[in-house]
Amino acid sequence: MTDSQQPYSKSRRQQRRQRRSKSSPLGGGKPRTDRSKRSRAVKLPQNSTQSDPATGMFGNMVDPSRHMRRTRRGSRSTWPPQPKSSFFPQLPKPLVYGIRLLIIGLGVAAIAGTVLSVLTPADEQLIRGTAAETQSAVTASADVDDTVLVRTQELTTLKAKLVELQDLIPELTPTIYVFDLDTGNYVDVAGNAAIPAASTIKLPILVAFFKAVDDGRITVDQAMAIQSGQIAEGSGDMQIQPPGTRYTALEVATQMIINSDNTATNMMIDLLGGAPALNQQFVDWGLGATVINNPLPDIEGTNTTSAQDLVRMFAHLHKGEIVSLRSRDRIFNILQRTYNKKLLPAGVSEATVSYNKTGNIGELLGDVALMDLPNGKRYAIATLVQRPDNDGRARELIRRISQTVYQTMNNAVPVLKPVAPSTETAPSSIPQSDSAPPSSQE
Repeated sequence: MTDSQQPYSKSRRQQRRQRRSKSSPLGGGKPRTDRSKRSRAVKLPQNSTQSDPATGMFGNMVDPSRHMRRTRRGSRSTWPPQPKSSFFPQLPKPLVYGIRLLIIGLGVAAIAGTVLSVLTPADEQLIRGTAAETQSAVTASADVDDTVLVRTQELTTLKAKLVELQDLIPELTPTIYVFDLDTGNYVDVAGNAAIPAASTIKLPILVAFFKAVDDGRITVDQAMAIQSGQIAEGSGDMQIQPPGTRYTALEVATQMIINSDNTATNMMIDLLGGAPALNQQFVDWGLGATVINNPLPDIEGTNTTSAQDLVRMFAHLHKGEIVSLRSRDRIFNILQRTYNKKLLPAGVSEATVSYNKTGNIGELLGDVALMDLPNGKRYAIATLVQRPDNDGRARELIRRISQTVYQTMNNAVPVLKPVAPSTETAPSSIPQSDSAPPSSQE
């Protein structure tokens, strides 16, 4: 550039600056002399708080949304400037959002809990739960009675006579349950009480054996050998046989009933899977008080049952439940040949067919039977008498109870005459005579 051109250039530059300053919306400000020192942020003057209706500007300032400046590389400022969070100044955003969601969730849960507590108080919930459990237990018990022991009405006159017999010997405590299998009439004298079972518990064990036969788990001619740990004192003759002596399963089951053999009973319990398996089966059949706790002879009376449980077992058989008809006939055939007929069968006529199983330990004497009367009536009866040690009066009390029940049932009009179970020829190795004396500690 020459010396003559320099003033002209400076004059032109100054004129451009003046025109720019006059046309600027910010008014006449001081001309900028250094572009590199321009402000990097737009500041709002203190006196420009209202917008101009005509221009849409804040005072003499341009719309800040159209004049955003970069504050740092890769970022852009927003308008108006957003204050930084003072509550979480140093936490990452995902963590902040998570904490906020947690706080919201806790608040919602607290509100919901308050509403539910108002609508359903805790005490009311507890009462409802207890009532539901009680109703469930009652329903389960009712289902057992409705499906097996369909009771119609209690024979109150007969019950009064039985209570009078009990009052004659106050030292004895009988539990009695009688069920008319034709009409559903019954008598209950503490029939649900769980008391020592003695050998009456062998009746449900016998039914469990034939149930296993029907299921194909056992065969009647299956060989069994006496183990030394199964030999038991008390009733029965198998205890004198040496370990290893072999019998068929049907022979063992028969001796368990007709001679009340304790060794045979222990063999049968082991064959059927042990006491826990049998106890579960008893529960499935509705025998709530029948439990095997120890092997036979169980002189201490830890094995338990009830008069009602034993009658329920006969009701199952009468209805053809649990086992097949063939197995039921075999069960009745075995029970009919029980040696000891001096308790319940002694109170009925000679024309009555009785299927019974006795039980005898020092503190208890009992018998359970199904009676087929000459007039066609069929009923089940169980009498378990708790007594002082081996008190002989319990035997006479059971006979009188049986006689009283028989007289009432024999005078009743039968509904149908049931067909007596078929008989089978007993195994040759089993005695046939009913004259064998009963053994103690059954």
